Amino acid sequence: MKRLLTIICLLAGLTAYAQMRTYSDNESKTFIVGLESYFFGESGTLDFSIDKASFKASLASGAVSINGTDLESGEGDTVIGIHDFTGNRAPDLVIARRRDGGVYANVYTLEGGEWKLAGKVGSPEATEIRVFRQVLSIRSGSALLSWTWHGSKFDYKASDGSAEPVL
Repeated sequence: MKRLLTIICLLAGLTAYAQMRTYSDNESKTFIVGLESYFFGESGTLDFSIDKASFKASLASGAVSINGTDLESGEGDTVIGIHDFTGNRAPDLVIARRRDGGVYANVYTLEGGEWKLAGKVGSPEATEIRVFRQVLSIRSGSALLSWTWHGSKFDYKASDGSAEPVL
């Protein structure tokens, strides 16, 4: 019985891919781990759908647009991906950037047909963002910083009690 329980726990751990780097994460050298789908580079597109509506997120020269409508611009290495933080079974858009020695991400959600900024996360002293369920977490020094989706916004908490970084 104990052996069966151990095997079940190991198999369950294998399905929790969001906290592990995959081969493609290592190959692309991405700095955000656990997105459902993403691309990393200087330019590209990511196609996804929400309730039978199709969307194309595009990156060119630091500018991100969705279906041709500008969303934001920025500098640094960029990852564009999707993940359902809100729990409504519709993907939210994540735009993550690495610049000036830190990592930062903006999360957008579709509300009333428009993309709205749902939250900003980041740390000027971190190298990687991890995504798991409704949480974005960043190891910054000895502290673990986390932003968890609750109801209608991301709530911040740090393992060392520090204040939320100013982004």
